[in-house]
Amino acid sequence: MSKGTKIQFSWRAFFSLLAAVSFIGMTFTGVILFVVPPGRIANWTGWTMLALTKDQWIGLHDWFSIIFVVACGFHLYFNWKPFVSYFKSKISKAFALRAEWLAALVVCIIAFVGTVYGVSPFSALMEWNESIKNSWDSPRQRGPVPHAELMTLSELADKFAGVEFETMLENLKQHGIEVESPDAVLGELAEANGLTPAQLYNIALGKRGAGQGGGGGLGAPRGGGGGSGFGRLTLKQYCEQTGLDVDTAVQRLKNKGYQAEPETTIRAIADSAGVQPSQVRAIIEASGTR
Repeated sequence: MSKGTKIQFSWRAFFSLLAAVSFIGMTFTGVILFVVPPGRIANWTGWTMLALTKDQWIGLHDWFSIIFVVACGFHLYFNWKPFVSYFKSKISKAFALRAEWLAALVVCIIAFVGTVYGVSPFSALMEWNESIKNSWDSPRQRGPVPHAELMTLSELADKFAGVEFETMLENLKQHGIEVESPDAVLGELAEANGLTPAQLYNIALGKRGAGQGGGGGLGAPRGGGGGSGFGRLTLKQYCEQTGLDVDTAVQRLKNKGYQAEPETTIRAIADSAGVQPSQVRAIIEASGTR
């Protein structure tokens, strides 16, 4: 390359590569969404895959799809002449009914009709998808009612819990979880305290080992929190409450790629890594005691 030669940016190449990369992202996230549990289970148990929640995977899939569509539109614009040639006779160069695009249209029509009317093998794929999603379902993974995480604590106490609302508040308080209003939404309160809705609900009911159940996560810190939820505790505060060595916990988290300092909150550490606070706690508690 001669001195002073300016490298030009190729929009044609950019949109071609953008379409390819977004297609890969759209395909990968589509595969993940094919196997995720139903929302009533994913939201209740705090389900994650590769540290991302179901809503995050849906968001990624939507955006990769949008980018792919836009990139394909520009790709088509830059390659309009070659594209139009597919609709022309190779001999007369005039528009003609060519076998290639007719065959592509037939394939899409067959897929559409087969899916709508449940014809095999299209119906088999949908049945397989349904069986995968239902495989996540079990009595242990279910809430008292579908999407119970959207209900308030008082509603749950009145209709499903079988426990007085005041008793629920006392059970939560013993775990360092303060409820400011009876209209507090279960899911929002759980997120604010670094718990899954299932874990918070079990704590409210006073179940033994409540902080350990519900979707494989870990729950509230031992010894209470003095009015602070698990996610709002600093790493130093949590280690002091649980008898863990804070320097060892910091080092263990950093070895796992987490940004952690003694005065950083558990929620901030989790958010910086894109994981649930319960996953941070799992690493901390594996770090050993004083």
